[in-house]
Amino acid sequence: MELNYQEVVQKLKEGFPQGTVKFRSDNNRAYIPNQVYTDRVERATNSQWDLTIKEIEINVPHRYIKVIVTVTIGPHHRDGYGFSVIEKDAAGEPIRLANALDQAANEAVKTALDTWQMGWSTLAPFYKEDWGGNPALRHLLVSDPPPEPGDSFPVVPNAKIDRFCIFSNCGKQLTHDEWELLGQIPRFNRNKMTYCYEHLPNFWKRKIPEDVRKDFENRRNG
Repeated sequence: MELNYQEVVQKLKEGFPQGTVKFRSDNNRAYIPNQVYTDRVERATNSQWDLTIKEIEINVPHRYIKVIVTVTIGPHHRDGYGFSVIEKDAAGEPIRLANALDQAANEAVKTALDTWQMGWSTLAPFYKEDWGGNPALRHLLVSDPPPEPGDSFPVVPNAKIDRFCIFSNCGKQLTHDEWELLGQIPRFNRNKMTYCYEHLPNFWKRKIPEDVRKDFENRRNG
């Protein structure tokens, strides 16, 4: 199957399901597990991607491991780097080097995939005081506050999200249902062509799977 790079990138940028985000035990910072990233790129590319390890530096005196990798998707590639700390035993000898190497390599892969904005929309609500709150990234945030660790909240279909119709003189705030509907349109970039349902061009409406469109309209008119 021929790889469509633009479609792959759009899939990489899509948000992850609720509950994907985990929290570190040491500082409680939100993160997405490496296995989730690997699964996403595998599915998005139908396994048509490549990982190359460019550099491994194991520095025992300064207790760190550095790994640089290259992730290639179609004709494009991105580099990523990762670091980990080397643990020592009571005698000062390095231990668990394999684990530290895996940790640095996993971080390097995630750093490379991060340049395609994978996970940004999912993590942004948890970093509103940092990069997630930057006005230039406002499109990543939904209006509802992020769930606390261990909590889960049902999605309200008619809840407003922080996306606005780009149609001239409209500017209507989209509902969660409208946003999800746009995501059902093949080859449609909802991040750039953010329309409310009323102003979504009929050309695109006809591309929505009929059962999905009817279900949406029934809920909308119900």
